[in-house]
Amino acid sequence: MSTWVRSQRAAVADSGDVVWLIARDGSVRRLDGDGAELARAVIAYFAHPRSEADVIAHVETLAGPLGERRSVVSDLVKLLVEVGAVSPVGSATATTSVTRAVGANIVVGISGAIAATHAPALITALQRRGHTVEVALTQTAQRFVSIDALGAIAGRELHTSVWPSRPHAPAPHVALAQWADLVVVYPASGTTIGRIANGDFSDLVSAIALTTRAPLIVAPSMNIAMLEAAAVQRNLDTLRVDGAVVLYGVPSHEVAEAPSTRSDVTGAAASPAEVAAAVDALRVAGALRGREASGASGWDAVYRGAAAGAKRADGLPLTPWVSDECDADIARALADAPHGRLLDVGCGLGQVARHAVSLGYRVTATEISEAALRLARDRAPDVTWLRDDVCASALVSEVDVIVDRATLHTLPRARVHAWAATMRRLLAPGGILLVKAHRDGVPGATTGWSGAAIAALLPELELVREAPAELPGLSSPTPVPSVLVVLRRRRE
Repeated sequence: MSTWVRSQRAAVADSGDVVWLIARDGSVRRLDGDGAELARAVIAYFAHPRSEADVIAHVETLAGPLGERRSVVSDLVKLLVEVGAVSPVGSATATTSVTRAVGANIVVGISGAIAATHAPALITALQRRGHTVEVALTQTAQRFVSIDALGAIAGRELHTSVWPSRPHAPAPHVALAQWADLVVVYPASGTTIGRIANGDFSDLVSAIALTTRAPLIVAPSMNIAMLEAAAVQRNLDTLRVDGAVVLYGVPSHEVAEAPSTRSDVTGAAASPAEVAAAVDALRVAGALRGREASGASGWDAVYRGAAAGAKRADGLPLTPWVSDECDADIARALADAPHGRLLDVGCGLGQVARHAVSLGYRVTATEISEAALRLARDRAPDVTWLRDDVCASALVSEVDVIVDRATLHTLPRARVHAWAATMRRLLAPGGILLVKAHRDGVPGATTGWSGAAIAALLPELELVREAPAELPGLSSPTPVPSVLVVLRRRRE
C-alpha cells in the first residue's frame, strides 16, 4: 500500500477561508469552505507517512463515518499528490517551476529561528526573479545571521530598529510598510507570530507587518511541538482571519535536539527557492490581497476627483474643507506653542503642516488617503509625509505638538477612544494638543464636540482653553460653528 508524507515543496498556503495548493508547474488551485477545512486536517495528518486508508480512518475519527463521502477524501489525497504537496515516502521532490511575476518591492522580515541562516538564499532567489528586496531583522534574528554578509547580499542598508538612524528621517517601519508591495516574514518564529497576531509593535518586523497595507506572507519555522501549541495555533488562526497568507512548513531535521536523536519533523519553513517560487505563483494567481485603512478608499476617491478638477453636480468643489492657508486661529495657537516636533494628523493637502514648517517646527504630517499625500508631498518637501490611520497609528516617537484640524469630528463614536489612545501615546509630557472640530449640537453628518467632551476622553491632559471657531462643512463651504480646543499634557 502506497504511503505519502509532506513534501519539501512550498505547496500549501492558507488565508482566511481559503487554502491554496501550488502545483509543480506554478498553477494554483483554490479550496474554499468545507473543502479548505478538510484539506487543513489532511495536510496536517501527512506530517508523518500515511496511506490513503490511514487518512480516511483519521477523518472518520474527526467527523464520524463517511460512507459514500470516502471518495471525497480519496480525491483530495489524489489532488495533494498531483500538485506535489505530499510525495511518496523516500522519493525526491521536484522544485516548483513558475512563470515569474512582474518585479515587486518586497520587504523580507527575518525573525529569530534557525532558518534565518537560509535568509541570504531567499534574498538572492527573490532578486533573481526581478524583485527589489529590503531586509528587516528582529533583535533575536541578529544572533543567527551575519549583518555584514546579509548586507552585502542584499546590496542595501539593513534595518534593525524601529528608531530612525538619522535625525528627522521617517520611522523605518512606517517607511518600509509604505514602500512594500509585499511583506514576507521568513522565518516566522513563534514570538514574532505572536507579536503580529496581538498587535505588538515592539520589534521592527512585527511593526512593519502590522503597519503595511500590502499583502503579508508568513512562513512559520519552529519545533513541531511549539508549532502545535494551542497558543501558536490561535495566533496563526488570527493571522489568517486578518488576511495574512500562512505558508505551510515542510519536514526537516530538528536541530534543537541532540544530533543523535534528530529526525525529520514537519515544522520548518520551506527552502528559499521554494518560497520564492511560491511567492510568484500566489502573485500570478491573484491570491494575495492587501488591506485598506478603514475609510481610505472613499477619501482617496474624493482627493483624486479634486485633483482632476471634478465638481459636484451643484458646481461646488469636492473638497470644500481644503484651503491653501492655515486657519488664523490655529496659526495663532502654533505661534504660542513650543516650536519643537509637530504632528499634523488628518493633514489633507497640508496647509497646517506647511505653515508649521515656516514657523520652524519639525513636522510629520499623516493622512489616511494616499491620493491626498501624493498631492501634498509636491507642495512641501520639508515635511515628512506619511500614510497612517490616526485610530490605528503605527507611529512611535513622541512629539511636542499635535494638531487635529477637522479629523475628530469625522470619526464615528465607536472610533474616538482609539483616536484618544493615539493622542495619549504620542504626545510628550508638557506637550500641546490642538483640536479644531465641529461644535456639539450642530446639525449635520459629523460627530460634534465640546472642550469638556474632548478633555473627558483624555484625563491625562488639562484643558487650557476653548474658543468658538468656524470650519467648512463636509459637503459645503458654508461655515459650520466649531470649537478650537487647546489641551496640555501634564508632566510626570
